[in-house]
Amino acid sequence: MDWVDASPIALVAVVWLFGPGLALGYLLGLRGLAAWGLAPVIGVGLVGATAVGAEMFGVGWSVTVVLVVWGVAVLVVGLAAYRWRERAFFAAGADPRGVTVAAFAGLVPVAGLGALTIMAAMGSPDMLSHRFDTPFHYNALAYIRDTHQASSLTLSSLGNPDLPAAFYPAAWHDLGSLVMRTTGADIPVTANMLVAVIAVVVWPVSCLLLVRQIFGRNRAALVVAGVVSVAFPAFPWDLLGWGVLWPNLLGLAIAPAALAVVVTLTGWARDDAIGVPRAWLLLFVAIGAAGLAHPNVLFSLVVLAVFFVAAALVRRGVRLRGQGRTWRGVAEIAGFLAVLLLAWWWAATTPALETARTWGWKAFQTPANATGEVLLNATNQHEALWVLSAVVILGAVAAHRRYPTLRLIVLGHLATGFLYVLAAGIARPDTQKFIGYWYNDSHRLAAMLPITGVPLAVGGLLVLATFLADKAAALPRPRALSTTTASVGLVLVLLGATGQLYAQDRTDRVGVTYPRFPQDQLVTDQMRAFFDRVAERVPPDAVVAGNPFDGSVLLWALADRTVLYPHFLNSLSDDQAYLAAHLDRVATDPRVCGAARELGVDYLLIGKPTDRSGPRTYSGIDAVADAELTPGLELVDSAGQSRLYRLAACDSASPSASYALPPRP
Repeated sequence: MDWVDASPIALVAVVWLFGPGLALGYLLGLRGLAAWGLAPVIGVGLVGATAVGAEMFGVGWSVTVVLVVWGVAVLVVGLAAYRWRERAFFAAGADPRGVTVAAFAGLVPVAGLGALTIMAAMGSPDMLSHRFDTPFHYNALAYIRDTHQASSLTLSSLGNPDLPAAFYPAAWHDLGSLVMRTTGADIPVTANMLVAVIAVVVWPVSCLLLVRQIFGRNRAALVVAGVVSVAFPAFPWDLLGWGVLWPNLLGLAIAPAALAVVVTLTGWARDDAIGVPRAWLLLFVAIGAAGLAHPNVLFSLVVLAVFFVAAALVRRGVRLRGQGRTWRGVAEIAGFLAVLLLAWWWAATTPALETARTWGWKAFQTPANATGEVLLNATNQHEALWVLSAVVILGAVAAHRRYPTLRLIVLGHLATGFLYVLAAGIARPDTQKFIGYWYNDSHRLAAMLPITGVPLAVGGLLVLATFLADKAAALPRPRALSTTTASVGLVLVLLGATGQLYAQDRTDRVGVTYPRFPQDQLVTDQMRAFFDRVAERVPPDAVVAGNPFDGSVLLWALADRTVLYPHFLNSLSDDQAYLAAHLDRVATDPRVCGAARELGVDYLLIGKPTDRSGPRTYSGIDAVADAELTPGLELVDSAGQSRLYRLAACDSASPSASYALPPRP
């Protein structure tokens, strides 16, 4: 597939990410940037909640179900808007046309820069990501495709009946499944186009809304905000290669828009474009959307929002003092601090977050080096971004006098930087109570920095643009130079001075997950072709065993044949563990066939050679891979070192379907 063929799939992803929320937002009275920036927030919340509700009521997941729920929501909100159209809640407020045009004009170069990065990093739209988390994400899409079940409350087990249902944020997978069903695209292409749209479209538009709330109807700020949003490699580009953390990517992409809602509610918005009554409703929508995208994002929003709330309470306390109600203000601030501390204590002690808090990422540098990386936007030992960092620092300095709301952004930036230093430079057991909610992962914390870095960089550019405009006006024969024109000129200079905003750094961070050499790939091109033959040999309702680390894990996503071990961090039942460790004894150990019968396993797939120095969980499968002949196994097909076996020794046993997925609709 080439990029022209893939472009309609990307457009469908845009429609699913913006369409449902845009319609509901307009009915609520949102217009312009407010409507577009909050559309993905509303859409993610709607799609994720529909998936949960559909499974709870026994309704199969489908495009039709989402459209019905969306249609009902449109009808209800539309009737309410018509019935109470005179109320402030539904009153529409739009920015002047020139403001909106300036903002979206700035997205034109963003589309070009982002598309070039994606194409250079991926190579082709159907390239596979070969990182640790991608087998789960790919197979989750396969699971939703095959079972029509997409709830965040049950997705984690991927249909394994021996595992208890547990929460896993499924909004990214829900949206991916809708794109698949709408276009008929296969899983790798769907995943690639979805993450590309999130990075190149959703994130910049979300940043535009936050900048709009901080700087008001400032065309100079808005025309450069979109371009600046793609300049920070730590996000979105790093999360396209690290992990890969696609659910986090979706959640953090909508985080600036969610923070913009907080800016409205706390009274720090300049020429507010959202409206306080609507913001209360949208706050709950944003909380739900962020939680269903990835709970990490909720903690990120708390870190950034707490300064806006605290500042609003202090401002209110000063006003109450002037009214002679000092103790009322003190009580409100004390109550806020008490709630904040209790929430932090709960998060630091609850068993629900213990797995995340105790995740074993270690420090890899000194605290001083980590601090320098924050200042130079060189997190996780990447190259320093000198020019961009200077602009960010200038914006932080300018916040003191020019932009009051930007001061709170500075505090959020410092707090995020502090958390990153804890993860990258210290990472002791006692720091887990601060950074454990992000799995103690420096990459997840570094990805927060651009949320505040973008408005700070915009502030820095505005300072320079204003200076240039004032200097031009002071010339003996002055030429008209608006701040907007100066801002555009500065962005062009920034593009030239940074190699198109550090294009190579962006490409390298994304491209690491799409290696070109077979030795670096989990599934090679030869294996992908072999998987197509496996699908012809294996019945659709069969379950195939295989060591996930040899690439067999992706048979489900690539060839629509269910695998017994669908990702690398499998929690195994007794039968699954025994089969993995003893499958080479299929002809001599009756328990092997007993376990296969209970699990419905008829086939074994051997992928590519793997490193045998790791855990021996799959030692029985590895022994088959290393042997030329294993009694009890019948070779069905092979290609290079990949082989498909049938468990011939278990023919006398009638396999059950206890692990097999529910019948396909």
